[in-house]
Amino acid sequence: MARPPNGRRRIGAPGFTLIEALIVVVLIGVLAVIATVAYRRWVHTSYMTEAQDMVSSIRAAQESFRAENGGYLNVSTGLGPGNDYPLLTPGKSKTGWGGTCTGCVNTTTGWSALNVSSSAPVIFGYSTIASNTNGVAPNNLAYRGGALDFSSMATPWYVVEADGDVDGNGIFCNVYGLSGTNQIYINNEAE
Repeated sequence: MARPPNGRRRIGAPGFTLIEALIVVVLIGVLAVIATVAYRRWVHTSYMTEAQDMVSSIRAAQESFRAENGGYLNVSTGLGPGNDYPLLTPGKSKTGWGGTCTGCVNTTTGWSALNVSSSAPVIFGYSTIASNTNGVAPNNLAYRGGALDFSSMATPWYVVEADGDVDGNGIFCNVYGLSGTNQIYINNEAE
């Protein structure tokens, strides 16, 4: 189609102006940012769901172990990073469940004695301690700027902790489960 003598496009002629093309590029960029934020939120939610489900499974396994054996099982040498399983200090990557538990009281049986496993790799690390005598429950578990209150825990007791650094910033998110309550406590939840 020939251009008019003044070089301007006629109204109704096919094609896009530079402004129209820029508007389309900006709209695509905004939609991409919204999709990225939504995807990250979905991934974060799936990580937190993993931790809460595993803590609930460990709590159920502790109760089942007590019903069969008369007491809870002390699986880990302590709570938190350095005692976690499947990695002693969890990071940003997922790790398969299984293998030797170096942070366990009994490194050969470890979590298999409690009959807890995961069908998929996990990003959080898990630890659980228990006392079937007059042992004092730990009182240094951080929760919302303070510490969890163990005053209502009777003997025997257990504590389950899940630790994850899903965003790699060095600050661990903690998910706790305790005997004597059905509540799950979440500390330092990453955004």
